Amino acid sequence: MKLVKTNLKFKTSGNAPFVYETPPLHIRNHTVMVLCGPRGCGKDHTATNIIEMLKYDVVISITPSGSFESNHAQYKRLNIQPEHVFSPDDPQVVQKITDIIDSLRDDLLEYRQKLKMIKELKANIKNPYDLQENYHLFSEFIGLDGNWITPEHKYGGRYPKVCVLASDVQSTLLFRNRHWLNLCIKSRHVAPMPEDEPSLGVSLIMCVQSYTATGGSLPRAIRQNLTHFGLFRCRNKDTLDLISKELAGEVSPEKFLAVYRYIMADEEDKHVMMFVDLFRKPEHPSMFRKNYTEFVVM
Repeated sequence: MKLVKTNLKFKTSGNAPFVYETPPLHIRNHTVMVLCGPRGCGKDHTATNIIEMLKYDVVISITPSGSFESNHAQYKRLNIQPEHVFSPDDPQVVQKITDIIDSLRDDLLEYRQKLKMIKELKANIKNPYDLQENYHLFSEFIGLDGNWITPEHKYGGRYPKVCVLASDVQSTLLFRNRHWLNLCIKSRHVAPMPEDEPSLGVSLIMCVQSYTATGGSLPRAIRQNLTHFGLFRCRNKDTLDLISKELAGEVSPEKFLAVYRYIMADEEDKHVMMFVDLFRKPEHPSMFRKNYTEFVVM
């Protein structure tokens, strides 16, 4: 078997899969992340720390009634607004989330349009009072002192970074909601921008207690579209083998299990986690991390 070279080449097209710049040691964004481990292992603690470090502007919570209050001390750090907390059993939850992101996109486009308008006004009219009978049409651009007002944008004219944190959602309607599964697949395409500009998109972080479970497992459609995966201590060998096989497209099962055993050998850390970056930055020394904060190099 051999390869015969040609002069045929594909042209680069489309938008980059990761829109936002992140600090050097951090993962790329957007993310579709699952943190998997038993109750009390530290999933929410890990998720809130990652969200905080990545400096998301808007954080949306999907969690059953009572769970948000029980984790309030952690979630408070994320400045989650009351109107951004949703039930996983709400059949309209995905539409409500996309509406929020669309409104952020619309605000940005409106800001750009206003900048264009004020630029044209300044180019054609020296003083706001020269508008005469049209003065009222552009009053939002004119201050009480009679000078031009430059439009403002909450995020300084940049893309707002949005993250959805879904916790305690197994065995709820969310994982049986085809709209949620679709969102996990097309997350970076949410809230499209005009022309060839990348969409605003959204990052998704899901905290689950089991990788597979009867009547409420992590859907395969989500598992196959992960960009990042955090695994806490797993007591089920069959589940561990399944995870290693499903990630075989990025890392061999043997290497995955070797790294897992190395990380879990730390018996003093009761909340130890193996973190797998399936789309690591080229400059990162490894796709594996211990507790997100340390790279594991083989």
